[in-house]
Amino acid sequence: MMYLSLIIITMLLLGIAITSLQNSVPLGLKFIAWDHQMSLTALILYSSLIGGIIVGVLALPRLAKKSLYARRLNKEIYKLKERISELEKDHVGGVQAE
Repeated sequence: MMYLSLIIITMLLLGIAITSLQNSVPLGLKFIAWDHQMSLTALILYSSLIGGIIVGVLALPRLAKKSLYARRLNKEIYKLKERISELEKDHVGGVQAE
């Protein structure tokens, strides 16, 4: 699954790079009171980076929650394995005592 997401991200970045290189036309950018000249390549690059950062920041709480849940499950698995080994020792010891 990780490789699939890596391939998709690589394809998206490649598409952005190709689009940026083919469209390097100067562009006037106006935002509220801000007026700035930049190339279309830079605009595409910065927009993509900002979008990626926003998605990453929004995904952090979910990833942290999954990580904590996995850690808790691993601790529970460890405790259950210890309990199983104790029960097996008791069972084997009980059978031998008879």
